[in-house]
Amino acid sequence: IECSRDQMSRASKHRRTGCRFLLGVGENLPFEESCFDASVFFNSIHHIPEECLSKAISDAVKVTKPGGVIYVAEPMAEGPCFELDAPVEDETEVRELAQHALNQARDSFSGWTEETQEHYQVHFDYQKFDDYKDEMLRFDHSRTVRFEKIEDLLKAQFMKLSEKINQGYRFYQPMLARCIRMKKMH
Repeated sequence: IECSRDQMSRASKHRRTGCRFLLGVGENLPFEESCFDASVFFNSIHHIPEECLSKAISDAVKVTKPGGVIYVAEPMAEGPCFELDAPVEDETEVRELAQHALNQARDSFSGWTEETQEHYQVHFDYQKFDDYKDEMLRFDHSRTVRFEKIEDLLKAQFMKLSEKINQGYRFYQPMLARCIRMKKMH
């Protein structure tokens, strides 16, 4: 499920046999109950509007088979990549709201067990600042005005927060993965 037509178009170019992409949103999944062995939110649940978070989680529960897994991997509101992006789009609140919604669901729903939480890091590499700018604006064109107003600050932050590598500049992003197992029905 993808909510962005641009991202859907990009993903469709890399379609594999047996893979189907649908335009939609996480809080309104167009699937029957218990039809998937796993449901995955990857870098996505924090983009769901606050008022729709519990519905998105309950929809994932609904479409995941008993004994199946819900896997959620989310960026944390910390680290060099987050610090670089924050002046353009500070996601502190939405990332915290996503974790809070998952915790609330965990504490109120007896049909699952949270098997593990794993902290790890990913990195993003750019050959130059303009590559970073292109990526930030490709995902959300509404950022253009904000980005261009503070571009000098962002260039300075880009140099300050990056790790210099042979291919350019690297930025680390701490992540939290949560693996939730749906209880089997007896």
